[in-house]
Amino acid sequence: MPIFKHACTVVSRSPKAALLAAVLTLCSGAAVAQAPGQMPPGQMPNIAAASGQMHAAAEACNAYTKAQLDQMKQQQKTAAASQGLSAADFDKTFTQSFDATKTQLGALSSADKEKMCTQLKAMAASYPK
Repeated sequence: MPIFKHACTVVSRSPKAALLAAVLTLCSGAAVAQAPGQMPPGQMPNIAAASGQMHAAAEACNAYTKAQLDQMKQQQKTAAASQGLSAADFDKTFTQSFDATKTQLGALSSADKEKMCTQLKAMAASYPK
């Protein structure tokens, strides 16, 4: 997983980049790569939280269109539902994570935010339109 390895390298250089690692991992598909029925039930709220983080970062970077973000959120919500996480629980966890991430992004240095946005936009360019 080159994206995950890169994210780990970035995190080791900057503790604030932990958010970047979560975003890159989610965007690379590593967080949701397992087939239905293979993910432990306790992981579903983590997908909702990671989804909220990714959405906040994508909005801050203007990396994805609203339609793309809506589609990704629905796919993640559907995957979580297939594992038993209710829509209400997904939405609650997503919103809490989204709000917390927006606050964290406000504390990032301009250089860290630019680095995160550059990588997110590069990944967004490969996302189906």
